[in-house]
Amino acid sequence: MTRKRFDSFLLGLLFCLLMPLLIFVVSWQALTHSGYAEVVHWLRQPVFVQYVIFASLPGMLLLFWAYHTERWQVCRGGVLGLTPYLMMLFYLFF
Repeated sequence: MTRKRFDSFLLGLLFCLLMPLLIFVVSWQALTHSGYAEVVHWLRQPVFVQYVIFASLPGMLLLFWAYHTERWQVCRGGVLGLTPYLMMLFYLFF
């Protein structure tokens, strides 16, 4: 069994943890032009669930690519990295 390039647990973990956060920060500043104090009021709005899903899409696409190319370490890190966002989605949705 040979080791594939870019098959690292840490790569999947960091990408899936940080990318949704970066997308949220950049798009929040671009769309609202307001401070982050409004995020607390916006958490319970139905559109916030869709916003979190949108921010998590790059991580989900990384998981799809890693699964398709059999990079299992990236898959493990990605699933662990997306877990906090999925827990937040279940909390906000239900």
